[in-house]
Amino acid sequence: MATVARDFGRHEGRGAHSGENSLRDNKISRRRQTAPRRVERFTMATTILTAEGATRRTETTAKATYAPLVVLALAQIGTSSDSAAMNLATASLVGTLGATLDDIQMATTLFSLIAGAFMIAGGLIGVTIGLRRTLAIGLSLAALGEITAALSPAIFSFTWGGRVVTGLGVCLVTPSVLGLVAALYQGRQRAIAFGTIAGAAALSTLSPLILGIVMDSSGFRLTFAIMAAYFVVVLCCARLIPRTPASGGHTHFDVAGTVVAALGMGLVLFGVAHLSDWGIASPQKLCPFTLCGLPPTLPAIVVGLVLLGLLVPTERRAQRRGNPLIPRAFVTSPSVRAGLSAVALPFFYMGAVGILATPYLQLVTGFTALQTGMLSLLSGIPMFLLATFLPKLAPHLSSRLIIRVGFIAIACACGLMALGVQQHGVTTALFGGMALGGFGVGAVNSQANNAVACAVTREEAEQSGGIQGAARSIGLALGTALAGTFLLLTMAGGFASQAASAGIDQSYVGPAAETASTLMSDSAFSDEARAWGADAAQVDKLVDVKASAQADAMRLSFGALGLLMAAGLLTTRHLVETAAPRAEQDKAKARRPR
Repeated sequence: MATVARDFGRHEGRGAHSGENSLRDNKISRRRQTAPRRVERFTMATTILTAEGATRRTETTAKATYAPLVVLALAQIGTSSDSAAMNLATASLVGTLGATLDDIQMATTLFSLIAGAFMIAGGLIGVTIGLRRTLAIGLSLAALGEITAALSPAIFSFTWGGRVVTGLGVCLVTPSVLGLVAALYQGRQRAIAFGTIAGAAALSTLSPLILGIVMDSSGFRLTFAIMAAYFVVVLCCARLIPRTPASGGHTHFDVAGTVVAALGMGLVLFGVAHLSDWGIASPQKLCPFTLCGLPPTLPAIVVGLVLLGLLVPTERRAQRRGNPLIPRAFVTSPSVRAGLSAVALPFFYMGAVGILATPYLQLVTGFTALQTGMLSLLSGIPMFLLATFLPKLAPHLSSRLIIRVGFIAIACACGLMALGVQQHGVTTALFGGMALGGFGVGAVNSQANNAVACAVTREEAEQSGGIQGAARSIGLALGTALAGTFLLLTMAGGFASQAASAGIDQSYVGPAAETASTLMSDSAFSDEARAWGADAAQVDKLVDVKASAQADAMRLSFGALGLLMAAGLLTTRHLVETAAPRAEQDKAKARRPR
């Protein structure tokens, strides 16, 4: 009380100006006292909301059974089977729509380009509006795209209508599937679930058995109509998947990052896809326009790489706002980068083999779509068995070791396939290489997705589905584009060099060079040569040179692919070890009587 009296007397003796200062000081003091309380209340509210979100996620995980996993596996089978159907449709598209190999390569690459460019955005959409809702939208778009492809009157509408819409659907389905696995399952259950999804992708390689029969008997239209019906059925089953709460941290969509990433990746993949038909340093005959005398391929690649470089500061700003398209950990963490490499490289291999082996078997050796589908068993069965059952039967085996062994197997498989290519056909070495490649891909895929999810936080693991899906699609697109470009360029160069020393009349070298970059059977090319007016001797020489150039180009392509897969071992150093601890086994051994 005495202190209060002294203070009151001090204020009374200061006058009017002093009193105004005192009132201002009291207001500032009250504000300073109130501010911490407001911050405390805001912090408490944020903590409560975060805790509620975590509780909902925990409850969702606790309630999750393996029934939703069946639906997710079916969705994965559908997206992968669509690619298998596209690979089988080569002969049907050529015969029905008059498509060329470049048209088919464009349709295949564009699908992967669309999916790769927007896949990361699909992951962000999933955590923003909910993963189950995103899955349903993606399945609907996929069904619409398949119907459009089935009804297409020309290769243009097939490519830019059906494949584009299906690609947009896949860029929502794949991130949702991988994100839901991370959201619904934890620990060993998550490892088994990721293995099941990888096994489902492998199981879809067996779908050519059924699709091949339909393709041979009824063509591509009925085949893609069946795929549309399949996606509708999976859409109806999506109700079995429990809802996952939308992330409160992603209230604003990262539009700038999405646009920059989509344009950058799209331009890079677009430029790579047209290196063979538009040219690299000088424009080719099919090049539609030039930029300062150059084909647009290299400028597109350069501009795309510049945009991807600008994505780094763009995402740095988005990270501060709390809504990044690509969380910082996916760029700065060596473990995440190593995991994404393990995700992408097997799909690069599958894309390359799809554009190399399948057209060669169908267009050169005369295999039917059904026979090609039967051969997919050689790679599909080991891929399915290892991807599905390895995480369950050998949970304590080093995941890093499994991935390394897988890369070695894939590299050796490429060598076997190169040895199996002959001038007028193939040998059993090619089939053995396909089987060994299936073992390698299955081993890597059984561990790669979980390695990425275990290297980040829980919320980032849910969003990682889009980034992992983008790694898949980019790997598939680059594998298809680069392998196809390498094959076509080496075929053209090989034919030109061999024709000069084979004694072929120069009047036939020009027309033959125009078809030198197209895979053709001996009979088909001999018919072309006769149409140019070549006699029997010249026809035989042209056919031999063409067959030799094709076989040499295939061997070189498989050899280069094998070297790249072997280089994948360099990326495994920083992989997260996801093997289950042996503590339970050690305790069991300790309890045994000696």
